[in-house]
Formats: sequence, C-alpha cells, structure tokens
Amino acid sequence: MRTAIALLLLAEATLFFTFLFIVGPITTLERLLPLAVVLVLCAALYWGQHWAQWALMAPIAFRVWKLVLLTAAAWGVGRAGTALFLTLIVLAELAAAFILLDSYLARRRSLATS
Repeated sequence: MRTAIALLLLAEATLFFTFLFIVGPITTLERLLPLAVVLVLCAALYWGQHWAQWALMAPIAFRVWKLVLLTAAAWGVGRAGTALFLTLIVLAELAAAFILLDSYLARRRSLATS
C-alpha cells in the first residue's frame, strides 16, 4: 500500500512541478487542486482509512483519462520526449491503481478465510 502512495505522490508532484516550471505559474491553482486532493487522500490511506482506496480511484481515473489523450497528441505531433514522459506518469498511475485494488482484494480474502 505504501508503494501505491509513493507512486501516486511521485506522479502527481512530477506532473505539477514540471508544468509549473515549463509553463509557468499561469494556472497554478488549477493544477494544484488535483495534487492537494491526492495528497490528502494518500495521507488518509496511510493512517488506515481504507475508504480512501476507493476515493483515490477517481483522481487516478481522471488523470489517466486526460493524460492518455495528451500523450496520443504528443506522439501524433512527433514530441517523443514529452510523450514518453507522460506515458511514464500514466503507467505509474495505473500501477498505483492496481496495487490499491490488489491490496483491497487481499484484505478481503483474508477476512473471508478468518
């Protein structure tokens, strides 16, 4: 579970700070909100609030949905570096979602057998 938290925070922070340093502080508040939401939900999950697993799925799904389109556009216009960077962020988000789902299923299975 800690791996999922680390992956999510790393992906969100990387995307936010890359956008901040490349584009500038034009829409910083709009980009900071998803990072803040993920940070709060990861903190809740770290402190044992298991409902946060499912709450984290919404920001992950939204981020992947937006980034996949942006990645496809980057590949389409020949921006391979940008596309690879965004692809790695998408893969990190999907890996975190898989880890969260797997930990839920493992916990559910252990409760059923005990």
